[in-house]
Amino acid sequence: MKNVLILLVLAFFAYSCASTKTAKTAAPAKAVDISIGSWDYKIQGTPEGDVTGVLVIAKEGEVYSGTLNTTMGSMPLENVTVTDNNLKATFNYMGYTIDMTGLFAGDALTGKVSVEYNDFPMTATRQK
Repeated sequence: MKNVLILLVLAFFAYSCASTKTAKTAAPAKAVDISIGSWDYKIQGTPEGDVTGVLVIAKEGEVYSGTLNTTMGSMPLENVTVTDNNLKATFNYMGYTIDMTGLFAGDALTGKVSVEYNDFPMTATRQK
């Protein structure tokens, strides 16, 4: 009987010393913004032929920015938005405001650039 009593006391002591902290649950995973990064792009069929270069998309806080780098220089993107993986931006080239739109899907971007009712297909691949 003495052994049973000792076991009960030990069990009670062990149970009362057990941690009462609840396990912390992991914070919800932050959604990855697939648009951010450097993209090798190609704009096809422009009056100057196919144009290639690097499109850079960045985000600080909730504000997007970007640069279109070509062999002719760099052009800052303006009015950059990405909503549901849809890109919208503008840039100026030779006095024209050019609209850029596209859809990010994984490591690819498919879209177009438009100026004065002319559309030129654009594709891009994320740099590794």
